Amino acid sequence: MSRWMLALGVWIVGVVQAAPEQVPLYREIKDWVVACDNLRGCQALSAPESFGYTPFSLLLERAAGGQAPLRLSLYDAKQSGYAPLRLDGRGLSTADRLHPTEKQGETTLVAEGADALAVLAELRNGTHLSMEGVCEYEAVVSLNGLSAALLLMDAVQGRLDSRSALYRPGSRPDSEVSAAPRAPHLRAYPGAPSLSEMEQRDIVQQTMAATRSQWLEEDMSREPEAQAFALNDHEALVIIRTSCAAYNCDFAVYRVDREPPYVERDLRLEAPPLELGVLSGAVSYNPDTGELGYLYKGRGIADCGDSGSWRFDGERFQLASLSFLGRCAGRSPGEWPELWRVVEP
Repeated sequence: MSRWMLALGVWIVGVVQAAPEQVPLYREIKDWVVACDNLRGCQALSAPESFGYTPFSLLLERAAGGQAPLRLSLYDAKQSGYAPLRLDGRGLSTADRLHPTEKQGETTLVAEGADALAVLAELRNGTHLSMEGVCEYEAVVSLNGLSAALLLMDAVQGRLDSRSALYRPGSRPDSEVSAAPRAPHLRAYPGAPSLSEMEQRDIVQQTMAATRSQWLEEDMSREPEAQAFALNDHEALVIIRTSCAAYNCDFAVYRVDREPPYVERDLRLEAPPLELGVLSGAVSYNPDTGELGYLYKGRGIADCGDSGSWRFDGERFQLASLSFLGRCAGRSPGEWPELWRVVEP
């Protein structure tokens, strides 16, 4: 093989390696989860493969762009107080870089920028981080998979071999790290004339009768219930709660004409990424804001699952938000990783 062909082969391999990961991204790596949104902002969250409940977790967050700082957070869901931290049985020497931060009555240990990098450098040499003291649940964070999670974050954000890389810093200047892409702009909700009580009743009754074969089950434990909302001056949205299990319900959602015979129309719902966005669990519509939303619990305590929302612009439903956590890691719905961000009108 000629030198020219060899050089070409090396160049092709380099191009393939440099190809950016598609976002949004969600990936589980050993005892860690990596989630990156559509703006290439990334999170790495400790989440054990065992799915056993753990109140103690470690979160790394970083936005896209060469100058974006790292944020490291340690969180105890039981809020029993942060006892001394130990790495593989020894005291964590960088513990003084972590500072208590209070939000909504809860305390999190946080390190940012250079402090976060110093703590991370020590953690990368360990296998587990623990908190002293007697707790109802074992306060341990497994570091198995952390290095691979950091490497993936760097790859998504184009930091490989750059000075700001988390896993393998190199000589590439941070000015070569890609900036965050522009966020999609959400079109405004124009509002809609409301339905009268008679309109609501007629639309619900006729839509349920016309679609009954699509959602009716023989062993339904409760009677289905439905609501109708105006979308614009000629269409309505009908949400039918069909059946419920322990902590999630099934729903059927329809877009229909406001006038008889209430013909069904395409919902025109912007498809979310990663095959998420099934309208199930808990589904609602706010006629004041034009927001259609759902929340699906992965288990009863809601420390995993997915949620999302769409904004109606008078013609179609635009994806406004999406969050997902497939591992049950002691995090409530408001703390599930965000996968979709927008700019409000």
